[in-house]
Amino acid sequence: MELIKIAGGARTEDKSAFVFSEKKVQGAELGKRGDDLYAVSPRRFKLFSEGKERVNILEGSGYIKWKRGEIPFCAGDAFEADGAGEYEVNGNCTFIVQRQIT
Repeated sequence: MELIKIAGGARTEDKSAFVFSEKKVQGAELGKRGDDLYAVSPRRFKLFSEGKERVNILEGSGYIKWKRGEIPFCAGDAFEADGAGEYEVNGNCTFIVQRQIT
């Protein structure tokens, strides 16, 4: 897995463009739009993916942890993950995962 912080920061998305479940997932409020996820997480949210995706941090702070280490984040940061496998977004935060980016 390769995790790179992207210059220019997070892309914002309208929360209303996502469909939210009434049930929480891993303690988080989770919305979906196609393969993309919108998460409002109070602590830790585990993800698994293949291919390339972008993680946009909209609010909060914490760190992303993966097999080879961890990297801190704060609101406005964006990261590109390539071949992510399993990783975690840790912290009280709101983030969007855009999957299958090219």
